[in-house]
Amino acid sequence: MYRSNYSEQLSPKLNWFSGSQLEEIHSSTIDVLERVGVRVDHDEALSLLKDAGCIVKDRVARIPGWLVEEAIRLAPSKVNIYSREGKPAMSLEKNCTYYGTGSDLPFHLDLESGERRGAVKQDIINAATIMENLPNFDFVMSYGIPGDVDATRGCLHQFAALTLHTAKPIIFTALSEEHTRTIIEMAAAAAGSYDDLRARPYIIIYDEPISPLVHTYDGIAKMFACIEHSVPVIYTPGVVAGGTCPVTKAGTIVQMNAESLSGLVIAQLKQKGSAIIIGGGATPMDMKTTATLYGSPEASMNYAAMTELAQYYRLPNFTEAGCCNAPVPDAQAGMEAAIGLLLNQLCGANLVHDVGYLDCGKTGSLPFLVMCDDFISAVRYIGAGTPVNPEKIGIDTIEDVGPAGHYLGAVHTMENFRSEIWMPTVFNRMMWETWKDLGGKNSFELSREKAKAILESDKANAPVAKVVEKIIDLL
Repeated sequence: MYRSNYSEQLSPKLNWFSGSQLEEIHSSTIDVLERVGVRVDHDEALSLLKDAGCIVKDRVARIPGWLVEEAIRLAPSKVNIYSREGKPAMSLEKNCTYYGTGSDLPFHLDLESGERRGAVKQDIINAATIMENLPNFDFVMSYGIPGDVDATRGCLHQFAALTLHTAKPIIFTALSEEHTRTIIEMAAAAAGSYDDLRARPYIIIYDEPISPLVHTYDGIAKMFACIEHSVPVIYTPGVVAGGTCPVTKAGTIVQMNAESLSGLVIAQLKQKGSAIIIGGGATPMDMKTTATLYGSPEASMNYAAMTELAQYYRLPNFTEAGCCNAPVPDAQAGMEAAIGLLLNQLCGANLVHDVGYLDCGKTGSLPFLVMCDDFISAVRYIGAGTPVNPEKIGIDTIEDVGPAGHYLGAVHTMENFRSEIWMPTVFNRMMWETWKDLGGKNSFELSREKAKAILESDKANAPVAKVVEKIIDLL
């Protein structure tokens, strides 16, 4: 029996809730939707809910539990995402974890001076270029609000900067339904056609209800535009516990779940089988400063809980990690980022965004992205678990070396050390004297040099010229 398991590799798995706790959260979510309901500011969505059997009064729809459970059954449990070039990139299903940046940062730490300044379009281009060349980032978001373009069309410039400089999947934001449709047109041009984009989507919209329990016109209109073209939709709330949802972690999870699942119902009423990704931003408020606590242990605990809840429903989910309250990439930033990343990896979250956020989600840093690439590499290494088989145990090697011997020259060591010892790219592991002789640079300085080297080598991945021209014409 023992030997029959040699070929199996079971990754470490963190379970957050018992089965009865998951059932209680689900039951409480149904109670909220049946007793409180959600406000819906989109006429078609409200009509769909009413026709499906919801009680509607003063734009508030109370949704029966059976309708919620039917929507969960109809929604796909696996969503495949591709690169801009049509290659398989991400399979959003249980225990498949992918990492990417966040969007819409108003500030950046300047790569040359280190000073905090307003973000510009070139920052988004630089971040996209660096993301293209960091292997542990799986998708990208804009990582900046371009303050040097027309604000009413900023989301179009954000998307163009991304899709013209990286082939990795893109999660985009949009100001309106009109902008959403323009971005889909850009993506269709890059993919080859609308049909090509439908068959192999490389874009996902990030869309939100407004907490507590409001579905806005723009939020639903953007969702419906994406459903029309089979573009997957992240429809998740971004709450501040103690401000826009209950301060308790259990209350936070129940309200967020009600907001996500009511959006899921609307999506399935619009089109059965629509690809919807649930979850959200579950940060508490610091009651001393009113800051949003991105890097807090409570936020990481909430994401672990939400991930297990999504797995209970067999739905893909969206969380965050690698984001910090620290204003600069210091020891606090490293601790906040690493704990969140590790918990998400061990829980098996699907889309983990906001990696590289500083300053409560307001400031970006290109060197910090390089550092986070190593953080992700480490947590993935841990998440892969410990292989146990005759080759890894190496009894024959132990016998050959014998008592008082050493393993430095053993064939077993040469064959296994690269896979058995994690190798970072910008962490310092040298002895003090060697480190000083080589300049005494810390990990941030090495990360800054790596970021500059990527940009100076011009390793952007642009589409063909006619696609570039089409996208620029749509700006």
